[in-house]
Amino acid sequence: MKKVIYAAAVLAMCVTPLSAMADSTTLYGQLRYSLNSVDEDFVAGKDGLRGEDNVSLFGLKGSYGEKVKAFFHLQTGANADSDPDGDAFDQRFFFGGLESDFGKVAYGRMTNAYKFPGFKLDPFYNYSHVNAGGIFAAGGATYGLSGATNGFTDNAVQYVSPSLGGVKLTGGLYIDDSNADDHGYLAGASYDYLDLNVGVVIAVNDVVVTIPGIAPDGEAIRGYANYKFNDTWKAALSVEIVDLTLTTDAEYVYLTGTMIVPSIKMDFSASLGVVTDGPAEGAGITVGAWYDIAENTKLFALTSYADIDPDAAVFGAGYRPLVISIGVQHKFSLSNK
Repeated sequence: MKKVIYAAAVLAMCVTPLSAMADSTTLYGQLRYSLNSVDEDFVAGKDGLRGEDNVSLFGLKGSYGEKVKAFFHLQTGANADSDPDGDAFDQRFFFGGLESDFGKVAYGRMTNAYKFPGFKLDPFYNYSHVNAGGIFAAGGATYGLSGATNGFTDNAVQYVSPSLGGVKLTGGLYIDDSNADDHGYLAGASYDYLDLNVGVVIAVNDVVVTIPGIAPDGEAIRGYANYKFNDTWKAALSVEIVDLTLTTDAEYVYLTGTMIVPSIKMDFSASLGVVTDGPAEGAGITVGAWYDIAENTKLFALTSYADIDPDAAVFGAGYRPLVISIGVQHKFSLSNK
């Protein structure tokens, strides 16, 4: 208990000056917990009935200024399970930057612009499921998205241009302090037209891995599309080619759809994932439903299954993980806007 109080006090002292300076400040949080039936023999200790925290967190973000707006965003994990070190918070990200008519530039530890489109279109991100690596996980990307859709990048500098006829350009530099010449790089473009958003992004590592999920001296490319229809239907597609090693690259295809039914206070989502090579080669599906039981509080249930190719190097023949999960989530947001 003392460690929890101490950590909360430190966080409060750190963020109070930031929030005091900001014209617009939002404190937000998420508590998500689930009970899971896991049929998986590959990872020791993961099989059977499990209670899991699904990335509970706190965040603080703010901005100030008019023509040139300064902003910051801090997010920390707040695991609802016991932590082996007794820590109340886990590191996630903290970045800041400037935004104006010239676009938006940010520096710090953040979700990189290769990961973000996959994170945004995945309705099962940070739930219990078969993950990008083909095994059970209580967070991260769903099967069919690559491992580059997980993690954060340190020492990141990212730029997003203003919209030019619906087109936005993105660039990123991910600095490795241990080597002056080996860094990560990113370039991308997106286009918005009515309810359709499409884009492409390319990420490259030098010898040192600064962008997680991509091999040293490797690269990845993602094409994606999102479509929203009348606030009741959403569909999205992500297609990736990722260098897993110097000699192996894999294609990842992820298709998902969501139906929103306000009359019964429920949402339904389904996804199909296909991986063409590497240790997680195979196909998988995930389906889920969310029910509003109170403002900002939902019950959820989902099933996630993958059929891993018998020739996959790590898992071997007959590996078919299955996850059934039920849980509750609560979100809050407090703002001085």
